[in-house]
Amino acid sequence: MNRSEHRIPKLRTRGRENRRRLLAEAERLLLESDGTPLKFSDVFAAADVSRGSAYRIYIGVDDLLQDLAAEWINNFADYLTAIDLEAEPENWAALSNTIVQRGAEYWAETANTLKVLPQIRSNAPASYRQAVRTMSDCLAVMFNRYFVIPEVPGWLTKLSFYTQICDLTFADAVRNDGYISEERRVEAEILCRTYLAFHLPAQLPARDRSYSR
Repeated sequence: MNRSEHRIPKLRTRGRENRRRLLAEAERLLLESDGTPLKFSDVFAAADVSRGSAYRIYIGVDDLLQDLAAEWINNFADYLTAIDLEAEPENWAALSNTIVQRGAEYWAETANTLKVLPQIRSNAPASYRQAVRTMSDCLAVMFNRYFVIPEVPGWLTKLSFYTQICDLTFADAVRNDGYISEERRVEAEILCRTYLAFHLPAQLPARDRSYSR
């Protein structure tokens, strides 16, 4: 685990603002870059954050870039879990479609971040594993919110693969077409539903949510 993962949750108000500015400027500089490696000194100068303050948050530029990637994942999880459907989904397939639709919307809204993520070279496998766990936990919460999920061996692992199916489909669409078309979104919906159908019965008992309304 890198130092920022320990320190960021403890940042005070000014530290959190400095972190926000560092992340924003790093993304901007990467988008405007001609491929030249990003320097941490350029980032904290552009963000108008002192050297000492910047190094109190991050070890260096690699640490910052890993946090940029983690921020995208964590915000994605928050974006998904904030869904509160007006009408209860009829079945898990309908919920899966909604998750994929919201995923496509998030990809469109964070297009700039997605452009720079491929430039981030992870030297910390733990960061990737944590991102996978975050998304798996997020999806587990969503499915459990609406349905009684049976005992599925390796359920969280299966949800992580579900996420990868969706991401790979979206990534291919953006790489080849420049955006996620309705056709590619529908393709992702079908692939994700088909995968889950190997592990879930066609119908699941609906969870009683009357107490929360």
